[in-house]
Amino acid sequence: MGMVSRSAEIEALEAEILEKKKELAELRRAHRERVEDFVLETPEGSKRISELFGDKDELVVVHNMGRGCNHCSLWADGFRGFTQHFLTRAGFVLVSADPIDRLMETAERRGWNFPLAADADGAFRRAMNMDKDGDPWPGISAFVKEGGEIYRYGYAYLGEGDDFCSIWHVWDLFPTGWNDWSPK
Repeated sequence: MGMVSRSAEIEALEAEILEKKKELAELRRAHRERVEDFVLETPEGSKRISELFGDKDELVVVHNMGRGCNHCSLWADGFRGFTQHFLTRAGFVLVSADPIDRLMETAERRGWNFPLAADADGAFRRAMNMDKDGDPWPGISAFVKEGGEIYRYGYAYLGEGDDFCSIWHVWDLFPTGWNDWSPK
């Protein structure tokens, strides 16, 4: 197979994947669920979800498993560069299963520059279906304030190769792919 036909095959597959991603995004946005205004612990004290929106009507929540998950730290490290961009449109917060003091230690050590909150008792995580067999599970949720209520429209789980952590896609460009690579 020549380079041109291989490139055409790759471009066609990329276009097909893009269309499927658009279809998936539409499905995720099509359903909204009303969400309780949970109280979480932040470095500034207890705050309700509604307060984490700041002056915006949209809120991005990253559901993080805590310090014990190297993959969760990798995803959070990646959001450092996006924080300033997120905040031009929406509130942004990383919600961890760790207690707030441990979360703050991790954030300082890793240089995280975004808002933090702890869901140490797991009530918010469980309500958002971000657990498996009682253990935290990583993900992202998109919340919207409408008429004084909070709704979650879209959410996705995080995992190797997802669309929220670009490093996996970079490794895919190499002949060996991920090559059993894992974050440290």
